[in-house]
Amino acid sequence: MAAHAPPCARLPRASPPRALSRRRQTTPGAARKGKRGEARTKACLWDLGRASRNASTQHVDGAAARLPTLWRGRSVWRKDKIRVVRPNAVAAPAEGGLDQKLKEHEELRVGTLSNGLRYVVLPNAVPPRRFEAHLEVHTGSVDEKEDEQGVAHLVEHVTFLGSRKREGLLGTGCRSNAYTDFHHTVFHVHAPLETFTGAPLLPQVLEALREIAFEPEFLSGRIEKERRAVLAEAQMMNTMEYRVDCQLLHHLHAENALGYRFPIGKPDQVKKWDGEVLKAYHKKWYFPANATLYLVGDFQTPVDEVVKLVEQAFEQVPAAIEGEGENAVMKTRHSVRPPVTHRMGLLPSALSDAHAIESSDVKIFRHNLIQQFSLTLFSKLPVLPVTTLKDLRRVFMSRIVLSVFQFRINAQYVAANPPFLAIELDHSDSGREGCAVSTLTITSEPNDWRGAVRVAMQEMRRLRLHGVTKGEMERYADALLRDSEQLAEQNGSVPSVDNLDFVMESLALGHTVMDPREGHEALLQVANTVTLEDVNDVARSLFSFAADYGSEDKLATAIMESEEGATTMKWDPTGWNSPTLTTAVIACIPTAVDPEGGPSMPLMARPGGSMATSQHVDSDALVDIDENIEDPLSDSSGSFEVEGEEFVLSAEEIHETLVEDSGDIEPVEDFDVPDRLLSEDELQAIMAERKPAFVPVEPGASAEPVADPVTGVTRIKLSNGVTVNCKRTANEPRAAMIRLNAAGGRSLEGAGEYGAVSVGTRALSEAGTVAQWGREQVELFCVSRLINCVLEAEEEFITMEFHFAVGGGGLEAVFELLHLVLEKPCWEESSLERSKQLHLSNYRTMPKSLERATADKVYAAMFGDDRRFRDPNTEEIESVSLEQARELVMEQLRSGDLEVSVVGDFDEEELKDCALKYLGTLGTKRSDNGEGLLSQEKPIVFCDVPHAERHQRMHIKDSDERACAYIGGPSPNAWGLGGLDPQRAAMGPANMALQVFSSTYPSSLHGTEQRRAHPLYYSVSLLLLAEIINSRLFTTVRDSLGLTYDVSLELSLMQRLSAGWYMVNVTSTPQKIDEALMASVRTIRGLTSRYVTERELDRARRTLLTRHESDMKDDTYCLGLLQHLQSASVPQKSLSCLRDLQTMYEAATVEDIYYVYRLLGIADDEIYTCVGTSGDDAIPAPPNALSYLSSSNGTANGRSDWTQGQSKESMVKAFAAVAQTNQFAELMRAAAAAAQQQQQSSEPRSNDGSNK
Repeated sequence: MAAHAPPCARLPRASPPRALSRRRQTTPGAARKGKRGEARTKACLWDLGRASRNASTQHVDGAAARLPTLWRGRSVWRKDKIRVVRPNAVAAPAEGGLDQKLKEHEELRVGTLSNGLRYVVLPNAVPPRRFEAHLEVHTGSVDEKEDEQGVAHLVEHVTFLGSRKREGLLGTGCRSNAYTDFHHTVFHVHAPLETFTGAPLLPQVLEALREIAFEPEFLSGRIEKERRAVLAEAQMMNTMEYRVDCQLLHHLHAENALGYRFPIGKPDQVKKWDGEVLKAYHKKWYFPANATLYLVGDFQTPVDEVVKLVEQAFEQVPAAIEGEGENAVMKTRHSVRPPVTHRMGLLPSALSDAHAIESSDVKIFRHNLIQQFSLTLFSKLPVLPVTTLKDLRRVFMSRIVLSVFQFRINAQYVAANPPFLAIELDHSDSGREGCAVSTLTITSEPNDWRGAVRVAMQEMRRLRLHGVTKGEMERYADALLRDSEQLAEQNGSVPSVDNLDFVMESLALGHTVMDPREGHEALLQVANTVTLEDVNDVARSLFSFAADYGSEDKLATAIMESEEGATTMKWDPTGWNSPTLTTAVIACIPTAVDPEGGPSMPLMARPGGSMATSQHVDSDALVDIDENIEDPLSDSSGSFEVEGEEFVLSAEEIHETLVEDSGDIEPVEDFDVPDRLLSEDELQAIMAERKPAFVPVEPGASAEPVADPVTGVTRIKLSNGVTVNCKRTANEPRAAMIRLNAAGGRSLEGAGEYGAVSVGTRALSEAGTVAQWGREQVELFCVSRLINCVLEAEEEFITMEFHFAVGGGGLEAVFELLHLVLEKPCWEESSLERSKQLHLSNYRTMPKSLERATADKVYAAMFGDDRRFRDPNTEEIESVSLEQARELVMEQLRSGDLEVSVVGDFDEEELKDCALKYLGTLGTKRSDNGEGLLSQEKPIVFCDVPHAERHQRMHIKDSDERACAYIGGPSPNAWGLGGLDPQRAAMGPANMALQVFSSTYPSSLHGTEQRRAHPLYYSVSLLLLAEIINSRLFTTVRDSLGLTYDVSLELSLMQRLSAGWYMVNVTSTPQKIDEALMASVRTIRGLTSRYVTERELDRARRTLLTRHESDMKDDTYCLGLLQHLQSASVPQKSLSCLRDLQTMYEAATVEDIYYVYRLLGIADDEIYTCVGTSGDDAIPAPPNALSYLSSSNGTANGRSDWTQGQSKESMVKAFAAVAQTNQFAELMRAAAAAAQQQQQSSEPRSNDGSNK
């Protein structure tokens, strides 16, 4: 259940036609997923968004992950398919010219039933035999009255969770949820075409949606349950990021309800409403003509048949009637959604009135937990629907100038100590807000704020004054066309949910929904008409809202002079071709900073900023919570003690800096972009010197690379020891991915070196230069070929990953770049300093981040002085020298254990040729295969620490209350090494359960030894175990006990290191967090009392296999399957791991689950925990908290011999009973005594009574 609102300052806005869509998630792989370890530092190399560290924003539930503007960050290359058709190869628009209407998507069916319900149907083949059904009711928080704030969200909860027909979808393979936003409420179902028995599901899904929206039962019991759920949700999501978002929206939309009516509502009002209030709201807004049904999927039937099913399900719903007698008419929805009036950033139509315009006042929001200075300038403009070629041309030109701005900001970042952390510019439409918004966001360390603002304003003024260069226009226009073509070629691989989101937003904005191929052809037509003068007119308009801040009264004069030919300024009532005005300026700043100038990485880069929760919770189980939730619009920074030095900054100071003269602003000079980074002569010389060749992968095999007939994987081994694994896929037509793995990573750091590999890897990335080429040249070389590269240091490897378009020489270009990074990298003191600054900023945020600080305490307890798996601290970061960083990183990158994996739509012969020329000529230490380097690696050792250090607590001062807890402990690595000591595991209750199970169900032992000998045995069994545990955590801790909205277990299945670990994260309120932690521990230990059933195993197996089948459509996942196939440091992995993956999942038994479960360290003296809370004052731990327990108290008295005379089965049950009392240490001792007694009774004795 989710109440949606913008998750960050750059408000997620939909875009016009797909060809220029900024929401790159509409193509597979656009938003790469996957969590990074706490200790990992990500470094983006030659990434257009490097200077802006803000992460892409993701909505859970109703909206898919949204990436920033098309050319910001990684979205630059996301969907590339290149066979570039140059604009001059396409004729300009003929009949109708640029006023020609865009062609509607031929397969899109839009209609209206007799009762007013609108339906939208679109066939889509991915995923096969599945469909999406979303029912959008056009009402949200902006429709609420002053005393109804939150009623839309509560009605959504009650109608959705109160539906019996929705419950009937459970167990059919369907997934359903709902969310509330400003302007609408959406109920959505993802479903297969048939149930497991073959019954069609589309009719059943439609009936469920009809009941949810139009036939709800407002039962008093259900209302009370959902009232508690909404209140719990409000407290959970009230993070610092959420509060900042609310402030930004409040000032952006100060003149209308969008700035005050947040979807989550006001808890004090939610507590008061009775059923009549909910019924009245539902009657007013939930009627057929105020709803739209979206159906997108692989229906396996004509659209006409789908429409008939819609009619059968919804025609029976009566239309809403307003008026009486002859005046009675069918009720319709608001003609304008959302129904608000905006104050636009437009010059008045009477230019003579422009002298009265004043700059928007600077508003300040300060809070002790804000991590840095951020300043946001907004300009609201009318949405301009994209329906003609002229409209498409306008958007195309705006994307060009936005791209140029971001590239120029990146160039500013080359300085050793740039004054900013992020400067980002965006212009996009928002269906949820009913306007377009231009946004300039400036982020810096608190004490660097003035320099950051000056850099941003100077570059805005430079582009407004001088525009872009001809070379910049041509480069980015070409790149946009390449991106558009690649997206068009991927049309058949876009998931239904992404297409549905795109269609829903496009229709809300009035844009023409086009087939991607038609959109690309239209884009080619308009690109041929774009001139440098046109683009710079766009730049003058787009940048004026910030560039002319403080000089608004001069704009009218400039425009009137332009009418006389003195300037090029124009006036346009839409704001498109005329200057625009700033409508809001908001600064978010810390209340205090540390003596060194403050924390921080950008606030928006951290998770938690979304105004949505992930799923509905069964409110039957929700416990009472503290409902005193702070109003997110209040400035409560003074309500608790301030630490550090007060950060003093006034609105007047910010205003003065914004308007100060930037001096003489010179235009930028264009420069050449190399066609190649390594010339043919240079390449031939290297090949002649090093004589690369293919060698046999295995003894006796042919040296010529051959594809495996089962997996389709080709393994290549080169004479210098470099290995290559490659597999062709059709997941992303004309695109591919490459990943280089160098064994080592942060695990090779030793005392005095902690953080050096991480800092050094980032420093190499920050340099961005290779051989004789400068950073700007290399970056534009990548831009023009849609290449993205990420370089990062992980725990076990240094990795370099490329995503690129294979056409136009893209494959060879990537191999050139890879060769030069490894052979001729650039190490600079300035890049090292930037890397250090980023690491310091990251480290300084930890004390103010509840989740990070809590998790770090668990890592500290587990690993003690071994800091390889934690973020490097200030002393460690500052002590890293350039020589030390270079030596540690390059030693790994030039070792004899370099492995390259390639996946995508590439030409196999071209790949072999590139591998031989560019990888085979690398200078590596081929003699030791990296063994000498890895021999220096320390093993993982879990610390035996005192009880007080094993179970910790921490508190962060905050105006609002939150809480989380982490539980960690040892587990095996991916190959079964590490985890609980084998001797101790043999004495534990899990092993006893295993013995009982094995003797009770001997048939399950079929093939056991064969399975255990397979390299996949442990990873498959552990993943199934984790899935089962997570299912139990969800149903027990979350649903049954209602102690949390979020609890999960994650395994660190290390590939090289000799052990792994697990980590459980649970959130709750400060009053209930200890209970939630203990419930999580009991649930994990409870596998010895409540046996894993075949049904649980089947469900886990089906979930993982379904996920595997789905993920095989993602090249990133396929790349992960290929890596380490030839790595000398991971000898266990072979092609059998790919061939037998599905078989191993299908063959797994309950016995296998217990076999690996016994290796988890979950006893009292094996787990490490930390409870983290925030609020005014820390809440003392309750008497039953782990931090109060010791291994010597509890039920130890007289229990040492309690196992005597017990059968194995009764012993296990008794052990389990003790486990439920949380005295697991006693349980372990009892098991050990039982094992020892059993051994003594079975061994012969000597005459003196001693054992033989």
